[in-house]
Amino acid sequence: MKNNSNSGEWKKVNLLKRRETISVLLIAVFLVLSLSSIFINPQLYQRRIHEGDIALKDVYAPYDFTYNWGVDEEKTRSACERAPRAVPYFLCRDTAVERDARGGLETFFAVLADEAGKDIHLSEKADNLRKRTGAELTDKQCKVLLGYPDAERLRKGVVRVAGDLFQTGCIDDDARRILEAQGTDKVVIYDRESGNRVPCVSGDLFDRSNIRSAADAQIYAYFGEKGKIRQATAALLAAYLEPSLKADEKRTSAEREAAVRKVQPVCQTWEVKKNELIIEKGKRVNDRHISELSQLTGFLKEERSRMFFMGTLLLFLLLGLIGTVYMAFVQQVNFLRNTKDITIMLLAMFFIIIVADIVIRMPQPSYFIPVSGMSMMLMLLIGFNAAFLSVILMSILVAVLTGGGIEVALVLMVGGAVGMYAVRGARRRASILWAGLLAGMAKFLAIICAGLINGIEMNVYLRDGLWGISSGLLSGLIVMGLLPVFEYIFKVSTNISLLEMSDLNHPLLKKLAMETPGTYHHSITVGSLAEAACDSINANGLLARVGAYYHDIGKLSKPQYYSENEMGERSKHTGLTPSMSALIIGKHVKEGVEMANRYKLNNAITDFIRQHHGTSLMAYFYQKALEAAKDDSTLNEGSFRYPGPKPQTKEIAIVLLADSIEASSRALDEPTPSNIRQLVKKVINSRFIDGQMDECDLTLKDMHEIADSFVRGLMAIFHTRASYPDEGAKTSGGKPNVKSKLRKQKSKKADSSSRDNKDREQNAG
Repeated sequence: MKNNSNSGEWKKVNLLKRRETISVLLIAVFLVLSLSSIFINPQLYQRRIHEGDIALKDVYAPYDFTYNWGVDEEKTRSACERAPRAVPYFLCRDTAVERDARGGLETFFAVLADEAGKDIHLSEKADNLRKRTGAELTDKQCKVLLGYPDAERLRKGVVRVAGDLFQTGCIDDDARRILEAQGTDKVVIYDRESGNRVPCVSGDLFDRSNIRSAADAQIYAYFGEKGKIRQATAALLAAYLEPSLKADEKRTSAEREAAVRKVQPVCQTWEVKKNELIIEKGKRVNDRHISELSQLTGFLKEERSRMFFMGTLLLFLLLGLIGTVYMAFVQQVNFLRNTKDITIMLLAMFFIIIVADIVIRMPQPSYFIPVSGMSMMLMLLIGFNAAFLSVILMSILVAVLTGGGIEVALVLMVGGAVGMYAVRGARRRASILWAGLLAGMAKFLAIICAGLINGIEMNVYLRDGLWGISSGLLSGLIVMGLLPVFEYIFKVSTNISLLEMSDLNHPLLKKLAMETPGTYHHSITVGSLAEAACDSINANGLLARVGAYYHDIGKLSKPQYYSENEMGERSKHTGLTPSMSALIIGKHVKEGVEMANRYKLNNAITDFIRQHHGTSLMAYFYQKALEAAKDDSTLNEGSFRYPGPKPQTKEIAIVLLADSIEASSRALDEPTPSNIRQLVKKVINSRFIDGQMDECDLTLKDMHEIADSFVRGLMAIFHTRASYPDEGAKTSGGKPNVKSKLRKQKSKKADSSSRDNKDREQNAG
């Protein structure tokens, strides 16, 4: 038994995981199809036409777009003038000058080392250094250099700084004047030997005027805070460094001419508005027509750029995040397990996206998109949470895709919310059309509101408002047409379909009335009690009533085995073992489900048949079995329980209670208010203790309301009237016939005892 239980739990977990996986896949498919409908051009099928062909039909622009055709001479000339200015000036690097400077520095440091090693006075050394090198240094600077303790470090540092300065760039005076005259600061340093090009800004280059300050800044990074050596080495570098960057006018001119040659002719940009005539029927097609049509026959719509695609994809994901957060708060269980509801919701939303794509190509304003129809459909099929969420998400999405802004989103939200509210609890199809009209009126007011805020002319927003009313009526018609299709495909019940099923002329109910009149009367009474109880706690009373009508149709297979159908005959259970009686009684659940499938009843009604007893115990037969059994341990209680499952919804749980209470009330000898209340309390407590209410979301407060409703209903059923004199019970003298009265009292007690026995069997069944 334990292994079987674990196996059942694993199957249940796998089923839930499978449902969640299917839901995720459905959402992914919806995303792909929606993006395809938004971005893929629907005119890919259009036949290719060529220049010179005769147009066979009028072709209108389905949306706003721009295209390029014909050369714009002025813009092309302006582009040719701008092209040379965008080319930087070329400065050629003279590497020979840089090599000479480095060679001069190496020679200087060789002489410096030689003089520093002589055993003569420092002043004499400084004079010899200036004479031998020809460097323009002061006596003090020479002495500082001669006195530096680490001559090799000094040499390496100065040579490295010289290389860095040349790498930065030392420009000659002629090149500087040319750059200033042309008013450009963008240059390219070109090395003829290596072919390298280094772009830079002329302001970063130094020349003879600031070579000493540039050298001092570089030396500071190497020699730190030693001020005297910094000044001396800066003077040394200024003495040997020469500008190595010279103006290369030839290369600059060649590059600028090449830039002018690369300028493409600038085409004129033409704008085409939605519904504008592109080609008139019977006219000859020219190259301009071809350019316009090429914008309509691409794979992606012209107005949908890649950035727009990425933004829309991100918008879908963000709206999905909003929906997930919303459903996580309003749903007690993982909403991904409700695969059917998700499928209905996604289909309705995809339908709106397709309609929105069609409306965009029509002269009607975006307010005409029937989002309210989607909200009414989902309100009837799934409920408030899904409908409200879909209205919010689709209003935002449609507003973004149509470019309508917050005004379109506001109008669609208002219309959807009002339509959803107006259609709640609708029991007639005409109510749907009325709800659509109310949604249209709400749209009309929202459009006027947007027009007044934005200062739009009255005739414009009044015209759009009329389209809003038309959209509401269209929404009602769409719901009326599609609702039966969704109900049939997804086996979903609405109040409208439930009312149709509540017709007592339904074949099953007529069969029940003809062949099992007792069960039929019992079902009608249970339906009345259940509906009133549901209404008292704001549950779906209509669903409970219709479910109660059909909950015992399984008794049609063996009606004579149920006490309400015996009609005074001897009970069929006489002579049967308790286990056999329990088997026959419990089988009516399975047979009822099979009969419901044959008659193609809604799944919601089939759930009432399957769950209306839960797993409750057939106490009468179980007690008889206990009395007959010699050893209680050999008796399996599970054999005397209904197969279940336990009620999963409030409505089914209420029908279970109403079923038990109605059957038990038949055994009341004196149906006084106190006895009725005691009976109701006893039955509800027994079912509660037995765990039959564990899997539905009824609260203790709900149970109290339900009990009060049952009491009121039973008191109405067992109401009393004043007794009238019986003519047959009097003697010829007008006095009551005492013997006749006594016989009637004895007969009444006998009938009560017989009814009590039969009702025990009814309770068991």
